[in-house]
Amino acid sequence: MLKSGLNNCWTTPIYKTSISDEQCQELIQQVMIYQNIDKPQSDFDSTSLTDSIPLLKELAYEKYKEFFSVTFDYDIDQFKFKFKSWLTGSKGNYYMDLHNHSGSPWVAVFYVLAEETNKGGDFVAYDPRVNANRGFHSKFKHMFEPIEFLPQTGDVIIMPGFVYHAVRNYTSSLRLALPVDLFIED
Repeated sequence: MLKSGLNNCWTTPIYKTSISDEQCQELIQQVMIYQNIDKPQSDFDSTSLTDSIPLLKELAYEKYKEFFSVTFDYDIDQFKFKFKSWLTGSKGNYYMDLHNHSGSPWVAVFYVLAEETNKGGDFVAYDPRVNANRGFHSKFKHMFEPIEFLPQTGDVIIMPGFVYHAVRNYTSSLRLALPVDLFIED
């Protein structure tokens, strides 16, 4: 329903938060125990890291709870939900082509090790309103530009799974990012 005045329709919340250095260090230790970082789980297995790493499950719950409270004024505990998580590419010369998380309504990415900031690896999210820029004068192009940021250790991004995003090539020796998809069940 439209109200009088400004209506912000079809919002696409992208939420940036963080976890502590201590939490990152503990997650790094756990990832090293449960994963072969030379061949990340997403390349060969379908089990979820939140099943192996209780701290990741706890942090995913905490950050999604924060996101739902701030963004929608909802308590995540009113829903029945599950997580699916994995390790993305961890070695240098890695990139992620444009993609979304088809089938997942929400995605969070935990950057537990992203120290070499001069080595690339920008996260780029694209406007989900395909062709929304058609017919607009170039003075309005800023309304349709991709959102870019260079993740740092401890950063967490949460967004709808329909948002197309990519990771630009990075050449760092080691980088650990843990996507955690949230599925809300009926």
